[in-house]
Amino acid sequence: MSFQNRIAAATRRAPVTTEATAGDKTRRWAKRKSVSNSGQILFDGISTPYGCFVRDISSTGARLEMTRNKYNPDGVSGFVPTYFTLIIPLDRTRVECQSMWRRGCFLGARFLGAVELMPAIARAPTIRKK
Repeated sequence: MSFQNRIAAATRRAPVTTEATAGDKTRRWAKRKSVSNSGQILFDGISTPYGCFVRDISSTGARLEMTRNKYNPDGVSGFVPTYFTLIIPLDRTRVECQSMWRRGCFLGARFLGAVELMPAIARAPTIRKK
């Protein structure tokens, strides 16, 4: 299921009430759906996107988990600025986001615009040996 279809499916569901069944309150505008997609975070000042995983998604935002690499060995989300672009390479989509909260390696992102479909990357021509 593509990124756009997951967002559309989350939007079609009934809105979440202010009271959860366990008795605690929730402030969610839209129901979240659990997913496990790899993603990339891109912002001004970097040439290589940072890796992340999209852990759950709704029509209004997503919860991201930062990956550990040589540039971010602890996998913390503190280096990500308030405004960034989330790219989902598998679905060839991107969306502008705003960071709403951070807890260790997790980051809550709110979508600021519509999800955009990225153009397909042209394959490099191959050289055939005769």
